[in-house]
Order: sequence, then C-alpha cells, then structure tokens
Amino acid sequence: MYGRAEPRQQPGYACEECRKKKLRCDRQRPQCGACANAQIPCEVNDRRVPRGPKKGSIGALRSRIVALERRLSTSQLDDGLTADGHELGLASGSPVKENVSTQFPLPDWDISQQEQQQNCSLSLAWGPPEPTPHSPLLFPDISGVLPTIAASYPSPKQSPTSVGDIFIPDLAKADLIQLYFDRVHPVVPILHMSKTFKWINNVNSMGEPRQCLQYAIWTSATAFSSQFGGLQEAMYAKTRFMLDQLDLNGNDSLVCHIEHVQAWILITFYEFARTNYRRGWLSAGRVFRLVQFLRLYDLDGPRPLGLEGEDDPISLEEKRRTFWVAYCLDRFISVSEGAAMTLSEDVVFTRLPCLDGDFQRGLVPQESFLAETMSSAEMRPYAPLAECVILVTICSRALSHKQIYTIETLYSNIPLDFSSRHDWLDSMLTRRLNNLQLNYPSVTVAENPMIIFSYMVAHAAVIYLCRIVEALSRNDQNQSLVWEFQERGLWAAREIVRLAKEHEHLGYFRAHTFMPLTIYLSAARLAKHLEIRKGELEAKEIDDVERLLRASIEALQKLQSVNNLANYYLQLL
Repeated sequence: MYGRAEPRQQPGYACEECRKKKLRCDRQRPQCGACANAQIPCEVNDRRVPRGPKKGSIGALRSRIVALERRLSTSQLDDGLTADGHELGLASGSPVKENVSTQFPLPDWDISQQEQQQNCSLSLAWGPPEPTPHSPLLFPDISGVLPTIAASYPSPKQSPTSVGDIFIPDLAKADLIQLYFDRVHPVVPILHMSKTFKWINNVNSMGEPRQCLQYAIWTSATAFSSQFGGLQEAMYAKTRFMLDQLDLNGNDSLVCHIEHVQAWILITFYEFARTNYRRGWLSAGRVFRLVQFLRLYDLDGPRPLGLEGEDDPISLEEKRRTFWVAYCLDRFISVSEGAAMTLSEDVVFTRLPCLDGDFQRGLVPQESFLAETMSSAEMRPYAPLAECVILVTICSRALSHKQIYTIETLYSNIPLDFSSRHDWLDSMLTRRLNNLQLNYPSVTVAENPMIIFSYMVAHAAVIYLCRIVEALSRNDQNQSLVWEFQERGLWAAREIVRLAKEHEHLGYFRAHTFMPLTIYLSAARLAKHLEIRKGELEAKEIDDVERLLRASIEALQKLQSVNNLANYYLQLL
C-alpha cells in the first residue's frame, strides 16, 4: 500500500503506429503489444526532436512582442494625435529642433539589442495617471492618448528611453509659454516676457542653461492646467534629467548662468505642488546654494571701478526678482517647519523688485532696499512681489523672535527685550496691512493672486505673533495681552478663510503654491481657539468657529486636486 508506485510509462520511445492512433504504447521490443495484435510492423524513431520550446526561444518571442507593441503604439500616436498638421507625442525619430539629445546625452541603460534597433519609443505606463479635471481647450483629451510616467522622478538606471525623446509641436509650445505667463508668472514673476520670447525663438544659439529653463517653463505650465495633464510627468522627468546633467557636467569654474537658477526655482515650485514636500525641500536647498554662488543677494552693492553696469536694466531686474522669489521660498519653508533661514537678511544688498507693468515695458525704476522699506513709514504702492517679500520678512522675524524668546527663557526668568521686539513687529505688521488696504483695496484684490496671497501672509503673521504671546500664559503674566492676541488671531484666521473663499472665483490653478500654508495656519488657529476658549464661548460663537474650521478644511480639500501641499497640511491637522 505504501510501496513505490509503478511508473506510468516504460522507458524508451513510443512506436510510430501508436503515436498516429494516439494509443498508449507498452514500448515492448522488438514489437509492442498493439502492433503485435494488429499484425503490423512496429517502427520506432529514436531521433525525434524533444518536446517543448527550444532554448532561448521564449526570449526571442518576448522581444518580438515588444517590437510589435512599440510599432503599434507609434502607429496609434501617428493616427490619433494629428491636429492642424502637427503631431504631439513621444518619438525618438521626431525632428526636435532643440538638439537636446546632443547637448544632454542619455546614459547607457540596459536595453536589449532588438529594442535598440527599433526607432520608436515604448509605450509603458509606470503607474496610473492622477485624475485631472477636464478642460475643453486646444487638445481636448491628451491624457488618454499620451503614455504616462510615474510621479516619482526616475533615476538614470530606471529611466526609460522616452525621457530623452519628447517631441512637442510648435503650437503646443506656444500654448505652454502663454499658459506660463498667464498663470505661473503672476506668482513666480522672474522672467521678462519679450526677452523670453526672443531667446526661445532663437533656437540655434540656445545654450544648455536656457534649454533647461525652456523645459522648466513648459513643465511648470503643465502643473497649472488640466489641458496638458498627460505631459506633466514626462516633461518633469526630462527637465530634472537635464538639470542634473547640467550640474554633473559642470567643472570648478565660477561661471554660473541665471537661467540655471531660474530653472531650478520653477522645478522646485512644481515639486512642491505636484510631487511631494520632501523633494521640493531638497531642491529648494539647491536653489539657495546657487543664489549664494551667484551672489544675487548683493546685486546693488558697491562695485569696483570698471565693473559697473555689466547687465542691462532688464537683465538686472530679472536677477533681482530671481533672488527675491528664492528669498520668499526660504521664508515659507522656515515658517512652515520652524527651521532656520538659509538666506540671511543681514547681508542683502539687492533692491526690491519694481512694478511688473513697468518691468514688462522695459522701464525699470530703482526701488528702495528692504531695510529702508521696513523702517520707513511711507504709504505707497509696491509691486505685489515686493509686498510679499516685506510681509514674509515680518513672518521670519516673528519666527526668530520666538526662537530668541525660547532661548532667553532657558537662561533667564525674564526674557530680555521681549516687549520691545514684540511691539516693533506688531507696529510694523499693522503698518503694512494699512498700506495694503490703502493701495490694494477690496475691489482690486480679487484681480491679482499675489495680492490675495500677500494679504493671507499678513494675517498668518498675526497668527504667528499670537502663538508667541500665548507662551506667556504659562507664567500667568500679561493675560490681557494674551487675550487680546487670541482675539486678533481669531480675526486673522477668519480673514484667511474669507480670502480663500474669494480665491475660488479666480480658480485654484492660479493660486500661489504656498497658499495651503496660510490656510493650514488658519485652521490650526481655529482649532486652538476652540480648545482653549471653548468653556468661555457661547454656543453661537462655538458654531461660528466650527463653521470656519470646516470651511478652511474644505478649502484645503479643494486645493488637493491641483496642489499636493494641501494634502501635506491636511495630514498635519
């Protein structure tokens, strides 16, 4: 019962007659039982080819399948993406005028010989594309046709060959550039429109830094529109690869181009909005180091004889704006994380940016320095970017004020100069809010996303001062000041919620990338107010605060579809 089982077949080959009749041959020699009963000759072929595929045939079949899929993918792109005589797709054989592949050679990835012989790109999806709202614009459904690349930036070892083979028709390029100046430029105003169009159209003389900036412009424009949603990840992977190659190909020369910094700024804002916070933070660090390398913080300082006027006014203003956008980026991250600033305010010798209308017309008046503006009581209009710079500086000083207070408390029971610092920040913030309301009243606020954001930053600074004053309550001192700032913090949070609601008329695609930070500070302030004052509030007041808290959370939830920072701050609540 438990002995070795008999084998199902005898050793040897079945005869030809049994094979033909599909009988089980007993494989007896010289004649099997079936042939003996039928009285026919029993023939055995002992040189029959073994069953199963030959060695290596499976790999060959797979290569043929890959080649056929690639041909099918290319033919579908050729048939489905023809619009007004232009083709939009990813194809290595496309006549790319920029000659990017020669400027930025691709690494030698591990690709089989049969795949390398094909002159077309492989349609592979590295992950499901993120759903994007539909917009009936120039190309109605690009995302359903274009192959997608995963949201994570590929390393050279993981990157597909299509990273270096993006082809965009001239019509789509022009649309992306116009989209950039319509939606990206109002919140990142670092480029002069006419000058940018001039060097973009002069393809033959475009160097590597400007090629990187060109792709960064296209990439950042895709983040502010659902029209080119299918291009986002492919464009981002290509731009990051080009920037990394530009950094790796550099030498110890002290030459660095402003377009290099501008490209990294645009990609950093894209990463905060479309990838993840950590990647954006790391790229921001590279921006700060490039700013220091170019000494953009000292553009208007004294120059040695013979070196004055190296840049024309427009180029100099572009450098100023590049520095101030990086400066604001540094402050946004520091306020969000409570971390130290990288770009020190004490060494800044660069004038504030002028009004954007004057800048675009080529009229660049000399603005004052930041230190002069902070100490001046003059009420006059500044550029929206300059207003944002001033207000975010107050926020950063409030952060330093809190850090100094914490350190002084450790060494002394009575913090030194706390009241004078706090009063100065409070008066400065009040003066800037009055200046905003005087020069940008409520009628014009809704027309400019940067002005809306400046108002929100000002109210966020009030909330930050409220946090600092609340630390005094541990010692049961200055309770009247604590209650006063708690009420002001509640008012500031209410204003941020109102402005976020007002921004819906502009559309969240035009919102500043760091607007979720101000909404988060507002929601945190409302939740804190309910926690510490719930026993003192009436039922109507509690309902009002809870309604505002729900509205701020809803604003972050709506922003999630276009800005990943909103999701980041929702997780912190």
